[in-house]
Amino acid sequence: MQYRSRRKFNHWLTARHKGGHGIHSPFLFRLITTVIENKGHYSAYPILDSARQNIENMLKMLDVRQFFGDSSLDRSIGGSGLKQLHLLPAKFDRLIFRLVNEFQPDDLVFVGSGFGTTPLAMALADSRKPVTVLVGNHHFRSFCDRLFELYDLPNLKLSGFKPVPASPFVVIQYPCDPPTCVAFLDFLRQEDDYHGTIILSGIHASPEMERIWDQCRSSEKVRISLDLFELGLLICWKGLQKEHFVLRF
Repeated sequence: MQYRSRRKFNHWLTARHKGGHGIHSPFLFRLITTVIENKGHYSAYPILDSARQNIENMLKMLDVRQFFGDSSLDRSIGGSGLKQLHLLPAKFDRLIFRLVNEFQPDDLVFVGSGFGTTPLAMALADSRKPVTVLVGNHHFRSFCDRLFELYDLPNLKLSGFKPVPASPFVVIQYPCDPPTCVAFLDFLRQEDDYHGTIILSGIHASPEMERIWDQCRSSEKVRISLDLFELGLLICWKGLQKEHFVLRF
């Protein structure tokens, strides 16, 4: 976690544009000031808080390391550090909820290693929009199964690994497995007319993840990229000026 801690310090030194300062694009200014930095309250927030508490209670009774793979990054991080990488801070799940609420995609995809709170946030934004949840690790799937059963949202569909469809809203959470992360980003390279939003988690978890993030935001299909440290936001909408910003959040 030392690398991540150093990068976080550097992020805070270089981040700009809080409150939309220095942003000239009307679209981006509104996105930052009314969605990303929104301090309002939504009825979904208490549900997300309850779900997070349920996960925290379950994790207290378990050896967290048993849920992760054998990558060198996994082996080098303690249990609490691994949990930080795979369970996004509450404010980021709330942000994802607000982004879905703002963009109103027809369908959504979550793929990765998570405990279920992030897909829950995606599903709570609009119960009419299907959320496909691709989780291969059976330990993580057990958490997701339990959480989804508890909150019983009809638009959540949990399944195993398969190629990520070119959904208009995709969240990819593989902070400890860069090769798998790259594999699930294939649709970005293959879909010539892709129009949507990609959220990449753990973009500063390791040098490898930072290289993946840099490659993604350099793609001509990505018009706007926002670095929020814990995650990166890639907006692939034709007609937007290509811009990159590092934000404090």
